[in-house]
Amino acid sequence: MKKVRSFRLSYVMAALLMLLAACSDNNKIDFNATDSANVEGEGTSDAYADDALDVSTGVVGGVTATQFAGRENEDVSAAFAAFDKLKCATITIVRSPNSTKDNPSGVITIAYPADGSCKDSRGVARKGKIIITYTGPRFAVNSKIVTTFADFFIAGVKVEGTHTLTNVTPTNQAYPRFNVLITDGKLTFLTGKTVTRTQNITREWQRATNPLEDKWVLLKDGTATGTNRDGKEYLMTITKDLVYSRPCQISNKVFIAVSGEKTFVADNKLLTLNYGDGSCDNKVTITINGKSTEVEIKGDGN
Repeated sequence: MKKVRSFRLSYVMAALLMLLAACSDNNKIDFNATDSANVEGEGTSDAYADDALDVSTGVVGGVTATQFAGRENEDVSAAFAAFDKLKCATITIVRSPNSTKDNPSGVITIAYPADGSCKDSRGVARKGKIIITYTGPRFAVNSKIVTTFADFFIAGVKVEGTHTLTNVTPTNQAYPRFNVLITDGKLTFLTGKTVTRTQNITREWQRATNPLEDKWVLLKDGTATGTNRDGKEYLMTITKDLVYSRPCQISNKVFIAVSGEKTFVADNKLLTLNYGDGSCDNKVTITINGKSTEVEIKGDGN
């Protein structure tokens, strides 16, 4: 039987502490500080990228549904008051001159207080601006959302880069799919150290009748590359579809994938992370050189 360990940690640093825990069991897995830094770099950049993507897609979805009801070119912050990650933000829309109801386009600016004084329910502060350029109806093939940042910080970490989300849904596909490219991705920490990320991943939105039952699936063969805080390079590859469950997030505070698998290659070492069979838990099985250990992560919501 595998040994299960439990930890308390913030969701952004989950990958790092999960694997540091595995390192302590020397009889099962060979995991050193370099491995930890490599995986921490990819895990941290992934978490910040998902945060920005969540904000961007949520706002675009709301805006394109309301902008032709007299909301264009004005502050629409009240329309998103219930979206926790937009707390205290001012949202403005400038519709393109050639925008139409059937083919909307424009620029959305999300501005957080410059002093970083406002925090969401998790205690995470944001400051600066997120700038979103959108073209086409959200669920139309080839519609695009391009997100950039201007002096934008999450929890004191500066976020840079260009995130391009394109609808790539096949004609016979029941659920919408979006390709997510990240170029020039960079995080700068208070210490001055940086993490970089380039990404090419396709996400499938498994929409339910009740939005609280939605699932996001990161499809097999998606990749991300980058460097950790020590300048070491890594490659992440999704080897089995990664499934993220909103019901599990709500009822069990599960903030990682509930099934699927991905690998890391760094410093000529291969690491495999398996997220299980779909159960609502924060358990991951880590395998290095044929040796495995199971780790349970418990997020504290901070």
